[in-house]
Amino acid sequence: MAISESLQKMPLAGRVCCCFAALQALAVIGLETSILVIVLQKMENVFASWSSDKGVAIYFLLLVIASLFGLFLMVGGVMNGDTIQIIGFCLFNLFAMTLAIFRFYQVRTWIQADIFVGFEVYPMVKNIMVASIGVMAGMTAVFGILAYLLYIAFGWEIYKRVGADLKIRRMYVNYRTLVFLLKIDFFVFLGFAVSYIILVLKSSDPEFGITVAFVPVTLSVLVLAFWGLRRESVATMWTFIFLLCGSTAYFVYKCARMYDPKQEAKFLTQRPMMTYYTVISLVVISATLHQAVSCLANFGYGLKERIEITRGKRSDMEQIQDYYVNAAGDRRMNLEG
Repeated sequence: MAISESLQKMPLAGRVCCCFAALQALAVIGLETSILVIVLQKMENVFASWSSDKGVAIYFLLLVIASLFGLFLMVGGVMNGDTIQIIGFCLFNLFAMTLAIFRFYQVRTWIQADIFVGFEVYPMVKNIMVASIGVMAGMTAVFGILAYLLYIAFGWEIYKRVGADLKIRRMYVNYRTLVFLLKIDFFVFLGFAVSYIILVLKSSDPEFGITVAFVPVTLSVLVLAFWGLRRESVATMWTFIFLLCGSTAYFVYKCARMYDPKQEAKFLTQRPMMTYYTVISLVVISATLHQAVSCLANFGYGLKERIEITRGKRSDMEQIQDYYVNAAGDRRMNLEG
């Protein structure tokens, strides 16, 4: 019932965004499945080697998950009136498109290296790969326009939720930005770990167990960070910041290792994509670290109380309280209510 009411009160641009995000996910999944099926049928050695021959399957997995994850971001952003997450979805869609571009060049090189069937298979998948990139590029432009319309539609309601205090509003923006970045961290860290394990490592490598353990540890840390942010736990946020610094060192080490002459054979075919993914991971970590410090500095200034007032009503645009919490944590009447 609550979901149906939220859909009825959703702006037209929001419903269009959700529909387009669903259509994009279906189109990308269909195109990626076609590519994978063609390669599996025509090339017998797809899973013969440990790394390069699995490239098509890994790209398929990343792009399919990215499409579904993007749909989750868009629907969640529209349902909650979260303009930061909607704008972030547009950037995430752009990132997914760049992954598809990397896939195009790497898969072309890999397929054409097969002198027996490569030149037969590549023309069959080339147009499909280009179509996948085109769908993402076109939809990113459309989402950009719709995001602007939603920014206008949701702007007043967000003002009524947070109140007129500019300091509280800035803190709320920092809070929502960090929540969004934690979601992106989940996708980026998980995608990097899975790609690195399957494309680069072997089960006999010393790094294999460490990288496998990296996945559940990372997810636990992200959940802990979200809990600490909601509860304004200083100790938890300091722990998270410390672990983020450790993650930065980890990704820098991984990037340097890719260009170690002793490791050249292991990374040769996957180095461009893995380097790009590592750089994106470092950018996301840096942004998360900045927002975590900003949110930590905002603890104790009334934002937690304000969020508790509106908790459970963020998808209901009409049930807004007639007061807000100022920077000192005191309730004040909302004259615009």
